[in-house]
Amino acid sequence: MGSLLELVERINKGELIEPQQLDVYQESANAAEKFLASHARAMLELRRSQSFLHDALEAIDFGDHKVLQQYLAILGFLGQNEQRTESVVRFAAAAAGRREAATAMEALQSAVLLDVPDEHAYTRDHQNALFIAEKYERCAAALGWTPVTPTDWKNPHLKIGYLTTSIADDEPSAKLIAALGRHSEGAKVHVYTTEAACRREKLIFTAGPFLPASTKRGKETIDLLGKKKVAVTFAPLDQDLAAATRDLANQIHRDQIDVLIIDAGPGDAIASVLAHLPVSREKLHMVRRQPMFSGKIDGVAYVDFPRLKADEPHWRSTEMPTVLLQEGVEPLPENSAGPQRSGFGIPESATVLATVLSEIDGPATTEFMEAIVHLLRQNPGTVLLVAGDADPTPIKRRLEAAGLSKRAGYAGKRKDMGDFLRVADVFLASVPRASSSGMLAAMNAGRPIVALAGDPADPQNAAAMLGDAQVAEDITAYLAKAAAFIKEPALRIKVGSELKGRVSEGFLMKQTVEALIDLCRQMHGELEQPAAKAA
Repeated sequence: MGSLLELVERINKGELIEPQQLDVYQESANAAEKFLASHARAMLELRRSQSFLHDALEAIDFGDHKVLQQYLAILGFLGQNEQRTESVVRFAAAAAGRREAATAMEALQSAVLLDVPDEHAYTRDHQNALFIAEKYERCAAALGWTPVTPTDWKNPHLKIGYLTTSIADDEPSAKLIAALGRHSEGAKVHVYTTEAACRREKLIFTAGPFLPASTKRGKETIDLLGKKKVAVTFAPLDQDLAAATRDLANQIHRDQIDVLIIDAGPGDAIASVLAHLPVSREKLHMVRRQPMFSGKIDGVAYVDFPRLKADEPHWRSTEMPTVLLQEGVEPLPENSAGPQRSGFGIPESATVLATVLSEIDGPATTEFMEAIVHLLRQNPGTVLLVAGDADPTPIKRRLEAAGLSKRAGYAGKRKDMGDFLRVADVFLASVPRASSSGMLAAMNAGRPIVALAGDPADPQNAAAMLGDAQVAEDITAYLAKAAAFIKEPALRIKVGSELKGRVSEGFLMKQTVEALIDLCRQMHGELEQPAAKAA
């Protein structure tokens, strides 16, 4: 028999040992031994319970809700979250097979959201993603929704519907929605939100966390749409997901939408089911993170080139038209001063290096963190300001280890990113790749940017956006460019002004809206060009 520590280590690794081996330690007069042995015994029994519950669920094809919840709770206690997503998907599949649309929709949505903390490990697998799309299609069939009238209407002006999960003023989708309200000349726009992430009065499967309703998170955007006479329809919260889907489908069809833009992913059950229903004449799926892989859409627009390249083989196999859409920025008012440095505890004499971390790009790379540490050490008068929606913990830990934590601040996600970056002197683009949104915000603020060239095939790479002369070919050149900007204020002003001028050449949100409306016209047959080119 092994020592207590050896037994505990084996149990922590997931091994199933004979419980009797712990008896002697559980009866020990030594409090520490009794504690460790009793806790190990509890974990051992939990693992056995997990195994039995899995066998029970397997016997009925994961078709029992109560036993599934017990199984998920034990997985949570054991820290085996990676197994939860697959279990919930299998339960959803069983519910879809029984034509229980509401239950299946809630379970599928929950499964995708359970996968987020594990960096989409389950849903990144192509076969798993296709399986989820197939179950959403079965949910659509179970709804039994059919249009009251044919979709052969003839509108005097193109009608575009924009379907999104929610409206939140600090989200990229809200900025595009607001731009559609401002710049959609020649087309009539309707906005629809599924509110799928909100708490509903009738819940069958889903457990929180829930987000507040769009009326609370997106008040500025909704007010702007009202002033621009853009109709906004919110899916009702007093119904389950299936009933809310029918309600929204009826409204979209009544509005006689020519092209429905679906700006949502598989974590939105209502949008995923609507993608399979004939609610409009054509449907365009806009992909920000995860595609729905629906077979009932007519075109796909990506906002991120690497994501498009990763999914390209699937779309090519289905002959689905795909296109890359560059989201621009609104011009900043010249008289706007933006936030003050004092609000972040930054001395006026400091040189501020700023960066934006994006969830699309993932956590900061080791190479990028080492570059930051090098620049702060070599330039004592500099401070770092980090913004964006990605987790800044890796940078925090690295700076703490380097003794530089007091020279960094963290601002999180900002809805006023362009104005906010006026606090900075130099913008450091992530290495090896930076999202275009952060660089555009810095260009719009008139700040110089240090970036690597990136993939030459990427229309959003640093060279394409900044100009070949402004990018570094390797990390050594990157550090040299940053050092030059830190030491030469006149150079910062010159390059920042040049980059601000480039924004109006092709990176304004008005131009994004024009390109999107042209794409919708092509899909609708109003223009002779093909709907989209394959990337």
